[in-house]
Amino acid sequence: MKMMNSWGKPITLLVLVSSVVWSLETTATVVPGITSANLTFETEFILSQKRSSVQLTQGLIGQCRAASRSMFVYRERSNANPIRALEPNEQVALAEEAGREGWIAISSPIRGFVEARDLKTCSSQEPRESREPREPRRTPSPPPSSNLCRQVSYEGTEGLAIRARPDANSSRVGGVFFGDRVRLTNPPQFQVDNQGREWVKIAAPVVGWMSNGFPSTGDINLEACL
Repeated sequence: MKMMNSWGKPITLLVLVSSVVWSLETTATVVPGITSANLTFETEFILSQKRSSVQLTQGLIGQCRAASRSMFVYRERSNANPIRALEPNEQVALAEEAGREGWIAISSPIRGFVEARDLKTCSSQEPRESREPREPRRTPSPPPSSNLCRQVSYEGTEGLAIRARPDANSSRVGGVFFGDRVRLTNPPQFQVDNQGREWVKIAAPVVGWMSNGFPSTGDINLEACL
């Protein structure tokens, strides 16, 4: 009886340890196929999906576009109130995530709205020529003279000075008042001084430079002639 008691405890302990080991091995094989390589693949896939989502939500604000032809910038999403002409290939900065009703807002060179169909992507490289024969290129016709006409919208009784240079301290060579019409040089010339004021060169009624105010804030002195 003593011998059975002395061997009984080790045998019981051995059986218990074997059961635990068998249980662990069984548990480890319940979900086959999960390896470090699979986990790395899954992680990369999730990160790539997140990156794609971020890119899709960036929108169009601040992106560059260029005028595909001579066109106008308008105060609203309609052709009723033109405020400035854009020359072909002149660049603008978009100011909203997406257009609406065929129009899209811009923030530069002046705040307003343009027709989205008249914009193209900005590119410093010309498209490669195809080897297939093409019709000879035609020289584009200059923009209509009406695009060079501007009407003074500044209502101050002192009018606007026409100066020899784009500088508020330059000598005065003429002046215009509210409702007067002027004609821009062809092509139009614009300069912005260190205060953010835009100057535009005119060819009539006299040759000189006029202040067009501060277009970046919507404060302008000239509007397109109707």
